[in-house]
Amino acid sequence: MTLKPEFIYIAFDVFPSQKGAATHIEHCLKALQATFKSGLLICLGNEEMPTFQFDEERQLYVYRWKEKVVNFLERTQKFQDAVTKILNLPLCENIQLIHFRDIWGGIPVLQHTTTYKTVFEVNAFQHIELPNRYPTISTSVLEKIKQLEQFCVSQSDVLITPSIVTQKFIITQYKVNANKVTVIPNGVTIYDEDSKIITLNRDKNYILYFGALQKWQGIKTLFKAIKELKDLNIQLVICTSIPEKRTEIHKQLAQNIGVFDSINWHYELNKKELAVMIKNAILTVAPLSACDRNIVQGCNPLKILESMSYGIPVVASDIPVVRELIEDNVTGFLVPPDRPEDLGRAIRALLEQPEKLKAIGTHAKQHIKNNYLWIDQESKMKTVYKNRLTYV
Repeated sequence: MTLKPEFIYIAFDVFPSQKGAATHIEHCLKALQATFKSGLLICLGNEEMPTFQFDEERQLYVYRWKEKVVNFLERTQKFQDAVTKILNLPLCENIQLIHFRDIWGGIPVLQHTTTYKTVFEVNAFQHIELPNRYPTISTSVLEKIKQLEQFCVSQSDVLITPSIVTQKFIITQYKVNANKVTVIPNGVTIYDEDSKIITLNRDKNYILYFGALQKWQGIKTLFKAIKELKDLNIQLVICTSIPEKRTEIHKQLAQNIGVFDSINWHYELNKKELAVMIKNAILTVAPLSACDRNIVQGCNPLKILESMSYGIPVVASDIPVVRELIEDNVTGFLVPPDRPEDLGRAIRALLEQPEKLKAIGTHAKQHIKNNYLWIDQESKMKTVYKNRLTYV
């Protein structure tokens, strides 16, 4: 006999997927499942995924919202309506805690009359994120979204966030007591077993960029830096979490800058395939730009942690969110953001110092083992959940 869910986790994201968000969702669910007997996941899905299922092994109900709506804000409203309907079902009468990772899940939860504890997982704020995706979005819409964010922040019982920068932003921007916001960074799971090495079309000596390709990731800066290294015939491998058809604009950028022939692309690799690519790289790059999204709001780049976990040193932008993770010349290398010449010079110098790269990689891996394994982050999440349930 299946139990009615005791917790709900809500995410306006597709799950499962190869994106970093799905990795975070997976480990939040593990922490919740270790705290409660049964739960419900409400998320997005694609046509190949079942709309509703019960996962016997994990004792987890899963509802995936898949309605096709082109307009983003209309999609979020319809998703909120779907969440409200689910909350009113008899299935949800035993809910003790609801964890949501965005305001689109949080608004219907916090407007609902049933008593339960709420955890708002703040990875980003939409009034900062959306202009990157929709440059023509109006100021009035962004102001309305900011008000909705204020509502979710103020009405939630507790907030968790992966970055100290984001924690400070929440406290100052939304006037929240510091005790209400807990920092739980991203983590990693290390796959040490042998895997079949993916054969590249060119020389196996390569530097690696992996992850999404949004503007704030510094892709243009990276391409310009690679141009500075053309005489070395070094290859840049890009393992992106998005489908190939969505990379055309980035390939055109590489063509315009003159580095198209220096790049080898891979798309939507699974975790073990990506692990092979990381472990065989000379170094990885995380050239985050110095924009509000990274500097003011903050983030916690999973790509940096994953690379360090395999002993592969990272060359990353010298900005506060990165300094939370990397000590320059000890566990990685920092360069000024948005300066391709500096990035290119740093990579060139490091390619000539293999022993230094090896030593930094060793220090980085130990740092991750000591501080950033997912099992430890899950333990922190379980503490938050248990504290909320016993809090009077």
